[in-house]
Amino acid sequence: MKKSIYFLLIAAGLMGSTFPIQKLGLNSVDPLFYLTLRFLIATIISFFIFKKGNVYYSIILGFVLSIGYITQIIGINYTTASKAGFITSQYIVFIPIFSYIIEKEKINIFQGISFFLSIIGSYLLAGGINGFNIGDILMIFCAVSFALHIVLITKFSKKVQEKNLLTIQFLTVSIIGIIASFIFKVSTNITTLSFYTILYSAIVGSIIVIYLQLKFQKNVGSNLTAIIFLIQPVFSAFLSAIILNEKMSKNQIYGAIILLLSILISNYSKKVYN
Repeated sequence: MKKSIYFLLIAAGLMGSTFPIQKLGLNSVDPLFYLTLRFLIATIISFFIFKKGNVYYSIILGFVLSIGYITQIIGINYTTASKAGFITSQYIVFIPIFSYIIEKEKINIFQGISFFLSIIGSYLLAGGINGFNIGDILMIFCAVSFALHIVLITKFSKKVQEKNLLTIQFLTVSIIGIIASFIFKVSTNITTLSFYTILYSAIVGSIIVIYLQLKFQKNVGSNLTAIIFLIQPVFSAFLSAIILNEKMSKNQIYGAIILLLSILISNYSKKVYN
């Protein structure tokens, strides 16, 4: 159990590292094209390492994941970055719902406290939110999609080996991204820096992170995984301060501390209930 938690913390930290890296690359490339190229590269690399794998479950995972990313990319154009970050992070609220419906997994009192603290911590880390618009609605769809993706990873990885749930999943996201790119007629211009950040996101943020999720998430369950992944925005904020020289306010620091506290509380529940 401890091993699975450690590797999921690593996965969450690696995912958090992609946000400041991607921000550097997105300055000179269309976000939708960025997403499509990222998963196309991930598909090619994954195929050579893991081969084709399972088709049925992978297509479902890829479809759900692509909805999350595309609504996020479109929605962020109509809302602020802080609101987008906060609303997206609320996938953690939807996970217990999907987890109970799909896997009959119930939350315990410690996880319930952690989920409540996560909302407060995420709000402070995002710097607060004001107003509500169409972009925020799309971000809700994004949060729902990410929550469903996490729960389905737990479910499908118990049925199929993790290496068989990568290639077709990434290919599905790529195909949907290509279709969306044609519909919205996005620019395909790209710089060297953008390409390197895409490569990093494809290898680290897609292949390594999702492989670790598939391998270890089934051992701890969707609810605890969701709370463990709260380290992602914290790690992203600290790296953004280092890489992008973004400064964190006092409230954001408090928010990060609360998120870390919620992770510790949720992990304590394993000692009590195991």
